[in-house]
Amino acid sequence: MIETQRLILKPVSLADFDIYKAIMSCPIMSLYLPKAAVYSDQEISEHLIKRVNHWQHGFGSYIVSLKSQPEVKLGYAGVEISPNVACSDIRYGLIADAQGKGFAYEAAQAVLSHTFSLGKHTKIYGVAVKDNLPSVSILEKLGLEVDRSAVIYDDPKLVTLSINKSSLNSAR
Repeated sequence: MIETQRLILKPVSLADFDIYKAIMSCPIMSLYLPKAAVYSDQEISEHLIKRVNHWQHGFGSYIVSLKSQPEVKLGYAGVEISPNVACSDIRYGLIADAQGKGFAYEAAQAVLSHTFSLGKHTKIYGVAVKDNLPSVSILEKLGLEVDRSAVIYDDPKLVTLSINKSSLNSAR
């Protein structure tokens, strides 16, 4: 578990289908996910199982909740191994009501710090749809910079950024 000033982040579990469904079945939010369309319950269930199983690597995705109301799930944030297994990338998604309040930045910052502290990474990537300006802005605010040295997802609509552990530490 990770705690921030306003948030609690707990490793994702199979009981978290509801928050993934809220995000992945939203016609607007799903546009910025890999499928770029609404996901079925079966696809969401398979996605959730992969998130839970990823924890075998010692790091993964968290469910983001309010510290003042832990039962209120806002979304997810985490770092996971990407399809390019040499690279791990940060991921986050929040329900519409939680957006624009700094929660995604706060959760992503905590996840980056924690993941780097595990000693398994010297660099973490972030990938976003170029048109998803809020997501790109969060990655840049976290200190990630455009990185053309690695192909995480081969899609021209995406921008890849990265941050080194030393850069994160010096940005504090």
